Amino acid sequence: MTEPAAAEKRNLRCAIYTRKSTEEGLEQAFNTLQAQREAGEAYVQSQRQTGWIALPEHFDDGGFSGASLERPALQRLMDGIERGQIDCVVVYKVDRLSRSLLDFARLMERFDRRGVSFVSVTQDFNTTTSLGRLTLNILLSFAQFEREIISERTRDKLSAARRKGKWIGGWPVLGYDVDMKGGRLLVNVKEAAHVREIFKIAARAETLEAALHAVHARGIKTKVWSTRDGKRHSARMFNRTMLQRLLSNVLYTGSVNHKGTLYPGEHERVVEQSVWEEVNAKLVVRSEHQRGKSHRRQEAPLRGILYCAPCGSAMAPSFTTKRGQKYRYYGCRAARGREGGACTQGSVAAVDLETFLLHKLEPVLGSALSWENVHASVRRIEYGWNTNGVAIDFKDGTRWESEMPMPNRPGAHSGESGTVMGRVPRVSRLLALAIKFERLIREGTIRHHRDIAQAGRISGARLSQIMSLTELAPSIQEELLFLPRTTNGPDQITEKALRQVARSLDWDTQKRRFAALKAARGKSNPRALSRPA
Repeated sequence: MTEPAAAEKRNLRCAIYTRKSTEEGLEQAFNTLQAQREAGEAYVQSQRQTGWIALPEHFDDGGFSGASLERPALQRLMDGIERGQIDCVVVYKVDRLSRSLLDFARLMERFDRRGVSFVSVTQDFNTTTSLGRLTLNILLSFAQFEREIISERTRDKLSAARRKGKWIGGWPVLGYDVDMKGGRLLVNVKEAAHVREIFKIAARAETLEAALHAVHARGIKTKVWSTRDGKRHSARMFNRTMLQRLLSNVLYTGSVNHKGTLYPGEHERVVEQSVWEEVNAKLVVRSEHQRGKSHRRQEAPLRGILYCAPCGSAMAPSFTTKRGQKYRYYGCRAARGREGGACTQGSVAAVDLETFLLHKLEPVLGSALSWENVHASVRRIEYGWNTNGVAIDFKDGTRWESEMPMPNRPGAHSGESGTVMGRVPRVSRLLALAIKFERLIREGTIRHHRDIAQAGRISGARLSQIMSLTELAPSIQEELLFLPRTTNGPDQITEKALRQVARSLDWDTQKRRFAALKAARGKSNPRALSRPA
């Protein structure tokens, strides 16, 4: 009888995962990651009579926030789980794995799918029971609340530092160096002389273009500096935008700007206040003067922040008129011969690029999105014509990259008739409707889903079905919104099939199921899911 019992017993392979949000203290001989692992090993050792063994591989994420799943050790852990090499994940505390309730739910789903248990050393619960799951969600909610409190405190601290005139970081500016000891701004004598010369040129010049040519003639370039990681930023010739930003920077007057209010700074001034005010008064007058001219009236919300990805030149707006209809475009200045160098990039339709950017930026910048908000938050947008790639550099230092889908609109892929035949797929219209409903509720225009159901004269159950489409992964939603038109027969992707895809909380699983769905539909009609030529 003892032999069969022994045969049924198997070892439980336990992976110990550790994490610390910052790199501070990791250089010590005994740091928090090692302390977390020792606690995990001791817990596994206490369960050795039931077959628990600790895997020798270390899964340590030092200097990675729990607000994101983009962590190298966590990715290795998930790869081991998918390969069936791990039976149990052990952490010191729940928030070491994730501080996001949604991310944690996705991780738990993947654990359950592979039969992997989850254990927290300092919090006694079992994820195989409903009560354990409830306790886990409550604890994780408090962890997420704590993270939001920390974020608020950090913002308040930065605001207080700004009000005291302190330098809180960012890209170094010409004329100043950053003190490595205390983070203060120190005047760079050589660069400060260049800054004062630029202001003198701008004060004498009639236009900003004339000032730019004079700066180029004197060979004055942007600042040379390196990041903490050692990435070097070489000196470049000023362009119109760079020069305008330099001339309008109040930092040179010894002040700092925080939410539209100026505070005395801790750093020394480089330019006299009267000179700065004179130059900026001329800039405002020139701007008002140019704004009244006819060639400045065309709508171009991406002016000043849109650049060519291949060559780095600015992309300027233009338009053409066909059959009385005006069509706007953005094109590379170098490709048009306005700047030195050759570039082969073609133009992009403004309606396609602007619509795509608003759709992608709304979840990041909020539902009350306007082009003023975009300019306040975005430093630079790069577009590549060959790949349809779009990259956005935000002013907080983050970067986002994606690929703009081929447009699905009248005229985008027109034949000789200039029109696109067919109808917009039903799922595209339903998803757009669900996104609109969700935004109305966030803005407070509509208080509850029940109000939408009553206004649309549909049942609450039917509205829930439509709203479930917003639970799809962002990349799937993006593809659904830009599906090609249906030219004949029924739609190839149905709402019912998509609701099955949306049932999974794990976006990777959704993407695999969606890919399988497209493949199955594509076999039945090879041309159905292809983009129009």
